[in-house]
Order: sequence, then structure tokens, then C-alpha cells
Amino acid sequence: MFLLNRMKKFYFVLPLAIALLIPQISFAEDKEPYRIGREDVLDVSVWGSQDLTQTVTVSSDGTFSYPILGNVPAAGLTPEQIANDIQEKLAQGYVKDPKVSVTVKEYNSKKILVFGEVEKPGLYKLKGKVPLLELLFMVGGVKPDAKRMTVIRPLNVDQGGEAVPAAMDTTFAKEGKEDSAQAIDVNLISLLSKGDLSQNVLIMPGDTIYVSSGSGERYYVLGQVKNPGPYEWIQDITVLEAIKLAGGPTDSAALNRINIRQNRGGQEQVIKLNVADIMQGKKKDDVVIKPGDVIVVPESWI
Repeated sequence: MFLLNRMKKFYFVLPLAIALLIPQISFAEDKEPYRIGREDVLDVSVWGSQDLTQTVTVSSDGTFSYPILGNVPAAGLTPEQIANDIQEKLAQGYVKDPKVSVTVKEYNSKKILVFGEVEKPGLYKLKGKVPLLELLFMVGGVKPDAKRMTVIRPLNVDQGGEAVPAAMDTTFAKEGKEDSAQAIDVNLISLLSKGDLSQNVLIMPGDTIYVSSGSGERYYVLGQVKNPGPYEWIQDITVLEAIKLAGGPTDSAALNRINIRQNRGGQEQVIKLNVADIMQGKKKDDVVIKPGDVIVVPESWI
């Protein structure tokens, strides 16, 4: 119960913790210029010409309609490249010495999908890469049961400027694109309760983020405990904590002869532990439990 209460208390203050952490984290700026994609909304401004100053939307064919020039290519280009293109064409007998600027009004082409144990699941639009902690702030944090995160990332993002999450790409499974994506596992426990910023990965347009309520990993407490069986492994705990989470020992438990069966790198080993001594203050002798470990509490001979 101590571990569970501590987890609940932590998740209660999660949004504040994220807000405090973000300003302290520095990331190298993405030097790649933003490339326009379909559905992006652009402001095209021509100095001194109100009729040619327009707000346009990039259509499904990657172009937008513009006065005099007709359809102007946009998908895959930077705002500066589009401005230069319009400026060159207008200078060909339409406008004397035109000065053109293009800015992005709405970033609609690059999306991520967030679902599972988060407060505000849904589709989000990104301008570019963002740190995971910033994303968690955007979605209102994770729910108390959240323990595991998986990021599905397409390996080949559309060079036309789009970034569609695999879960929303209707051709993904149909055309056998599963091999063109990678799964990135994030240890939420380490990030949020231990401050392990190596888990604060950069989220990229096109990512699908799934937050689940379980780690999918187990350890086992068997024998003379009140609630024997498999238990979900959330984070490193000791044998003593594991026995307490299993309801504590029965009256006939031999706490001085506990066995821990472990498999490390294909090598099985058995550790004998005197939990009675640990309960008397020798906590340095306690053993940390990992996924797959089996704790066996034998019955007393008396």
C-alpha cells in the first residue's frame, strides 16, 4: 500500500512537476526549416498590393490557388521558397519589383495521435519536434494507472510535408508498411518518479503515442504469503516490499529461508535470504526484484 499511495500522490502533482521541469531542459533546435504540407494555411503578403495579399489553404494536390498565377506548388517547400517562387513569377510583367513574404497561419499537415491512459487523448497538430514532457503537459498529464508508453514512429515521413500517424494511415496495414515503422518504449516510471531525463524523448510529427496501464512484466511471490501469485512489475522493489504487497507472510512462513530464483542473461541462480534479519534492521541485505523473478516463502519446520 505504501508504494501505491506514493504513486497516487506523485501523479496528483504531475502537471505542476512537468511545468517546472520543461524550462530547465534544453534541446538542440531543429535546424530543418518547416516544409509546407497539405491542409496548411498560409498568409501570402505582397507589399503595396492588397489584392495579392491572400490567406490560402494548401489543397490535396499540394498546391494553392492564387490570383494571376493560378495553382502555386507548395507541398514540400519552405515558406521562403514559396515566397521566392511567387516573387519571380509576379516580376514577369505583373508587378514591378514585388516584395513577397509567406508565413504559416495554421500548421495542419503534421499530426500526432495520443491515446490510452492520458487525460486528453486525441489528435494533435505539431509545428515540429517537442520533448515528451512538453507533450504530456499538452495532453493534461497521464492518469494514475499509467505505467508504460510506446511510441510508433514511421521511418519514412512523407517528403511532401505531411506526417500522418500510422494508426490513421489507411494504407499502412493494407500495403504492408508495418516494417517501415519502429516502436520506441518509454519508461514512464523512470521519467516521472525518478527524473530520468534520458526517457524524455523527442516526439516527432507522425508519431502515434500509446500510454497503457501496465508494464506487461511480472514477478511472482509464492508459498507462505497471504496472497500468492503473479504481480505486475512496475519499478524496482525489494523482496521485503514484494512480500508486503502480497499481503505479508502467513503465520507458518519461514522468513529466514526465503529463496529468490532469478534469470540473468540466460543464467539461472537461486539467492537465499533471511527476511527476518532484514525486518530487524539489516536492510542492506535486501534484494531488488526484477521482472521474471520468483520469490518462494517456504513453510516453517516447526
